[in-house]
Amino acid sequence: YLVQWIIEVKSMIKKLIINADDFGMCEGNSLGILLAHEEGLVSSTTVMMNMPYALWALDKAKAYPNLGIGVHLTLTAGKPLLPGKKSYTDEEGNFLRPSAYEDEFPDGEPDEVYEEWKAQIEAFIAHTGHLPTHLDSHHYVHMEHRQLEVIKRLAKEYNLPIRQTRYVDENYFPARCEFYKDGVSFETFKEICSTEGYDTVELVCHPALVDERLINVSSYNMNRIKELELLKSDAFKQFIKDHNIQIITYADIKNN
Repeated sequence: YLVQWIIEVKSMIKKLIINADDFGMCEGNSLGILLAHEEGLVSSTTVMMNMPYALWALDKAKAYPNLGIGVHLTLTAGKPLLPGKKSYTDEEGNFLRPSAYEDEFPDGEPDEVYEEWKAQIEAFIAHTGHLPTHLDSHHYVHMEHRQLEVIKRLAKEYNLPIRQTRYVDENYFPARCEFYKDGVSFETFKEICSTEGYDTVELVCHPALVDERLINVSSYNMNRIKELELLKSDAFKQFIKDHNIQIITYADIKNN
């Protein structure tokens, strides 16, 4: 048993970012994310600046200075910040859902996507007075098609790290997305913490307190409660402690 324990410890990652997506989507999920940070292991979140509760959520987050906050760049939910018909909007001015595209991912005109995403970043800066910790996107669209070049351009412009679900640049470490739907479990958590070949990993999650708006705007809703409970659980906390894993944010990565 001792040998097995030593092998297990050696195979564990050293640093873990636990990032909760969709901050600002509604009251319930935003409060759930803050609770998962205050009482659990969530160290980071990313805010959807086009959502009606984005500024409210950012104001609530002022009470939690250790919570890293990035921008969850949006191209597939709600309305854009910039007005007018765009390559990524429908006739009513809403972002096109992924199912509206033949390949399941939006592929907007790059200059238009750049301007919209820049507006979302600038809205964050205008409200908080500082840069976000990092950039990622709703439905991972920043890793697809021409959006990849857009986010690389913005990351360079603002000197910010980006979430990478596969290798994009030299600052790569894996973002693991399996803690979702049927993968919301202690076993998945342990598997992510033993990602081979990397000292640092990001675990992507979606904890929430479910309210009516969340049910109406997201098909992924009730499982978010399970995520919240697990991320607050003594079992998760003890596992992190037993394996000497440091919970960090993207700001810590940038500062090292």
